[in-house]
Amino acid sequence: MNVSRGLLDGWDTAGLNTALSEATCLGLEVDEAGRRLSLELEALTLPQEGPASDRVRLTFTGVSRVAASMRIQRWDDLAATVLPLQLDGLDEGIRSFGGGRLHGWEFIDVDDSGWALWSELLSFDTKIGDEIAAHVLEFSQEEGIDPRELDVRVWFDNMSIHDKSGREIPLPEFIAGGKRWWKAHDEGDPQTMRPGIVPQL
Repeated sequence: MNVSRGLLDGWDTAGLNTALSEATCLGLEVDEAGRRLSLELEALTLPQEGPASDRVRLTFTGVSRVAASMRIQRWDDLAATVLPLQLDGLDEGIRSFGGGRLHGWEFIDVDDSGWALWSELLSFDTKIGDEIAAHVLEFSQEEGIDPRELDVRVWFDNMSIHDKSGREIPLPEFIAGGKRWWKAHDEGDPQTMRPGIVPQL
């Protein structure tokens, strides 16, 4: 079946992935009836004027399915232990990591390689719509030396981005801010220095 790629058609998915890299995950809100999921982030962005990071809300619409794996595996465990979690507790689960970063460089329309690794270790897999979604979001949370990990995958159709005042940020503007931040960071700009964040190579 051919599936429309929604409003992200022709847009810079790679640029969006860059703009989301190492953003701090602050929380999540799900509206099952409205098939909406919102993700609160402290994004690494460098606008033309203003601070080198900012709080944003990503709202995913046309959400048809959400799956997550909360698990713990110590160095001497033969297998991971899947921890209990439900969709209505996902926000609390994310917040329990105390503001973890979105690690990695790909989040939107990723392939199934990561999903294949943890899809057999699900805490929940909830369908909230029957349609085949056009896009996927996938991200994880970790706790440093703590062996607990959370992987989340969201199937959705469209997305929008708003700043903390509620103004919608056009996707090209959000991407441009992220690209400026990483370029400045790679060049050693002091205002973009963050502990544990290495340059993109």
